[in-house]
Amino acid sequence: MEKPVVIERFGGLMKEEPLTCLDDDSLMPNACLLESVSPFGGYYDEVPGAMKPLYLFLALDGHYPLEQVTRATLNIRKRFTKPFDAVSGVVQLSGQVVEVIRIRDLIQFEDIRELQKLYVEEGLNYRKKIGKVVNVPAIITLNKFFYLEPAGDGLYIDKSQPHHAYFTLPRPLEFEEFRNVTKEAKYDTGILYFDAAYAWFYEDRNIRELVRVYRENLTIEKVKAIRDRYLAVMK
Repeated sequence: MEKPVVIERFGGLMKEEPLTCLDDDSLMPNACLLESVSPFGGYYDEVPGAMKPLYLFLALDGHYPLEQVTRATLNIRKRFTKPFDAVSGVVQLSGQVVEVIRIRDLIQFEDIRELQKLYVEEGLNYRKKIGKVVNVPAIITLNKFFYLEPAGDGLYIDKSQPHHAYFTLPRPLEFEEFRNVTKEAKYDTGILYFDAAYAWFYEDRNIRELVRVYRENLTIEKVKAIRDRYLAVMK
């Protein structure tokens, strides 16, 4: 049996989630750490009892080039033996724009303190405070690599994260329009319970516009049904 083709692409993702600034003695002092209060809220807020994943954001004290953050992460992987995933990004909340490193895939919350220290040792420093941030809606934009298995007809399965899939859009959307299209698409009860984010990657000197779909027990048939509903709304 032939192995499925997996393509690697670089791009980005934009989503809206409420964030809270954590205040815990187990964390590194004077280092703002944000937590996503409701990750993949379009799914988990509708499915009672489901175990939500942990998504954390190290709030940086200024601008750090993508290359610097990436090299720091690669160096840390040589010393931090536990699993984690990290990408750079920007969070917009409470009228502020904050550069961040998004952390996921930690097995234990307590491991974040060691990661905080390791990034400081790599030359990155944190904001001490953002103000009172408790369950505040935020627009999150991430720089990321995609590892995708093409499933035909503009559909892709994420090979690095379970429950994730993507489908292409015929044209770019402003984020406000994307929110409105998503809201309208969800009125179709046949495709209940999924979270959506806007995404894009670079390919063949062009930009592919996509929607990231998240839900447990995701199938290609469900992704197609969601895609068809989006395209119908966009028309």
